[in-house]
Amino acid sequence: MKTLKFLVLNPKDTVAVLLENGTKGDRVLVSEEEIILLENVEFAHKVLIADSTKNDPVIKYGVNIGYMKADAPKGTWIHGHNMGCDRGKQKESF
Repeated sequence: MKTLKFLVLNPKDTVAVLLENGTKGDRVLVSEEEIILLENVEFAHKVLIADSTKNDPVIKYGVNIGYMKADAPKGTWIHGHNMGCDRGKQKESF
């Protein structure tokens, strides 16, 4: 197990961005709290730093970037498979 470098810019963030590849069991230390990776996570990908439930917002750099599609514990890799995002979608007008 190793301690990983990561980026959290805002105290409201619910995810940390890894600054190196992580392996299941590696950890990040956020505000002195140990978060253990539950799976392998690649460089620049997001990891939950707090338990989340379905429809909770995903906050990165202080900005809401999407929502959780399902419940997930801290340490979970966050990407398109478990995070929804409506940003950039246009509503059709008739």
